Formats: sequence, C-alpha cells, structure tokens
Amino acid sequence: MDLNLKKMVQLETEIANFFKSTTGLRDIDLNTNIGDEKYKIFDLDAENLMETFFKKYNIDYSNFIVSKYFIYPNYSWRSLVFIRLFFDKVEYPLKPALTIKHLIEVAKRKEWFDPS
Repeated sequence: MDLNLKKMVQLETEIANFFKSTTGLRDIDLNTNIGDEKYKIFDLDAENLMETFFKKYNIDYSNFIVSKYFIYPNYSWRSLVFIRLFFDKVEYPLKPALTIKHLIEVAKRKEWFDPS
C-alpha cells in the first residue's frame, strides 16, 4: 500500500474515532451528518465539539459558523411552555449537512471550507 494512501486511511479512521469518542455515537460512518437533529448535538455542545476538532487537527476555522450546521433551540420560557402545550415535537429548520467525509477533507486542507 502506498505510504500516502496509508496515511489518508489512518487519518480517516482517526477522525471517525474522534467523533465516536467525543459524541458517544457508535453508528458513525463517512456519510454521517453530525449536525443532524437526531444526534442532539446542540449549541454549546456543538461549539465545544467543533473547537476541539479544529484545535486537535490544527485547522484554521476563522470562517466556520457553527449555527449554520447545528441547531440552537429557543430556550425562552414562553416558547418552551407554548411548545409543550400545543406540540408533541419541536420542528427545527433544515441545516446543511456536515458529514464526517467533509470534516476529513477539512483536516487534510488544514482550513475550513463550506461543503459543496
């Protein structure tokens, strides 16, 4: 196996394992959208997760906007009471996908870029 290919496979495995260990999710693959509401990685947890990732892999993330990819629930008491009284489930706006595959590419470039 080519040395560069081996390093890329190692980086992919390392990043997938990073997200498995930091989020507690076990069903992560390259197409997993970690910003998906089903994983419940919201606001400060999302900020902390991504900052840890960027720092660990020495990535320039000055152009990254966490709220573009992760949900920020409305925690006001009025919205919480209203939602609980009239709705079974909160509907969040659809966000662009932030996949493990994209984050691997970001780590390779050492600089944040938006998914295409």
